[in-house]
Amino acid sequence: MFRLIIYKAIYLDFWELSMKELTKEVNRFIVVGIGSNVLNFIAYVFLYKIGIVIWIASAIGYGAGMLNSFYFGKTWVFNPGEIVLSKTIIKFIFIYGIGGLGMVFIINLLDNRTLLDYRIIWFFGALFAFINNYIGSKLFVFSRVRLKIGN
Repeated sequence: MFRLIIYKAIYLDFWELSMKELTKEVNRFIVVGIGSNVLNFIAYVFLYKIGIVIWIASAIGYGAGMLNSFYFGKTWVFNPGEIVLSKTIIKFIFIYGIGGLGMVFIINLLDNRTLLDYRIIWFFGALFAFINNYIGSKLFVFSRVRLKIGN
């Protein structure tokens, strides 16, 4: 039963929108993501250059971008209408936390196991976070469909 509810939520959130609306939403997510990643990257590079450990610089930069993403995701990209702010923030932190941990893990792993430049390493971590955060935001954080489990 739970699986059916999840499939229905995914179907309604992705396929109820016309391709034009979905394209507009994805484009807005990309614009916000670029802005958030620029903020993230500037903080990351600045902190790394002043001697902060790479994974800490990555985490702080990610947090700065996260704040930007929440505000614009809520108000401009997904525009979910009425939301319960405290529940939305908790879901947002959870989804973006997974993205952030994955990003930090990838950055740390590539830094320790490759000779890639720290800027290239950051890109691979950011790519993981982007995919995770769009899908999570679309389906769980700012979803127009409210999942009801149980009776």
